[in-house]
Amino acid sequence: MHLLLFNPEHDYALADNQPQFVALRSAAQFAYDCAPFMRYLTEDEAVVLDAYNPFGKEFQKNFAPMENADRITKVTPWGWDAAAVYQLRRIGIPDALLPTDVQLSELRELAHRRTAIAAMEFLHDKHPHPEGLPMPPLFLTELQQVEDFVKRTPDVIFKSPYSGNGRGHLYAHGTTNPTLLRQCGGVLKRQGGLIAERMYTVVQDFAMEFECRNGEVIFRGYSLFKTEHYGYGGNLLMPDSAILQALSLYVNIEELAVVQSLVSDFLRQEVAPHYKGDAGVDMFVYQEDGAYKLHPFVEVNLRKTMGLAAHDIYAIYCHPEARGTFRIVRGEVETCHGASLQKGMQFRDGLWWCGTMALNPVTAATRYAVVMELNDSN
Repeated sequence: MHLLLFNPEHDYALADNQPQFVALRSAAQFAYDCAPFMRYLTEDEAVVLDAYNPFGKEFQKNFAPMENADRITKVTPWGWDAAAVYQLRRIGIPDALLPTDVQLSELRELAHRRTAIAAMEFLHDKHPHPEGLPMPPLFLTELQQVEDFVKRTPDVIFKSPYSGNGRGHLYAHGTTNPTLLRQCGGVLKRQGGLIAERMYTVVQDFAMEFECRNGEVIFRGYSLFKTEHYGYGGNLLMPDSAILQALSLYVNIEELAVVQSLVSDFLRQEVAPHYKGDAGVDMFVYQEDGAYKLHPFVEVNLRKTMGLAAHDIYAIYCHPEARGTFRIVRGEVETCHGASLQKGMQFRDGLWWCGTMALNPVTAATRYAVVMELNDSN
């Protein structure tokens, strides 16, 4: 049997790197509410582990021994980290199904945002026209470097080496101030450095989705998404061919093919020998001097992502001509969205065609829902 674990706090657990990491309450609520949607990500016989249980106004990790743990033959979390392994071991999952401490250490090193710097340096070295690529970010370790970078770069974004969903970002526009320097200093102390890069006028976010398996890299497809305040804002649901058509409004399809090949080569050389699992590479189209340009490697997520989830659920359940959105609804879900989520799905050729549906149960206590909405365009 296949055991699924929804641990969306994974990025923060990587930063903390402690087996008994305690997630933010919002992340625990998200995990508790939305864990059931993981069942849609596999066609195996599967069970989802409820990682959190509400306990009054707080949440507690579920360390109760799992019934029939001996029947589990495969484990897939949202992402592997020390906290996930600790929890799974506590409920009775054998070590043979879990990564070793060495593998966890290698994964954590690869998940560091320095990997994006190495990838951009690789692309500059291997791309036939590197002059068209943005420069690699810098890794800064001192506050003086922060001030110097701001002085020579009009609009700057600083990123924590480990952070998720747009958090851990700091911004500067030509000058520093005591608050920014204090915040940067805190990240330098906790995580040993900061990623510094110029800001871009982003036109379209997207990702290439890969899988590392047995030392090889498999291209899974594309994910077309939007961000809101540098956090996840939802995916458009459409086949890869339609995503390519949408991207062709800005960039040459042949250029995307070159980037796909080079990113595959980088992952094969630097990541796949040490990691087995999903690898989503975020990219975007940006506008500069009246032209559209491609940023081919913003970061790599060595875990499942909402973009990959949207891609896989669309491929498994949706009619290839259906179009729609995949998003996370927040707040008092039943009160604010209950009626619309009751529409359900209409079918065509046995596949979802149009309608709206939450992929997790919705009650009066639900604060998060993963929602699919398909539109009847005919």
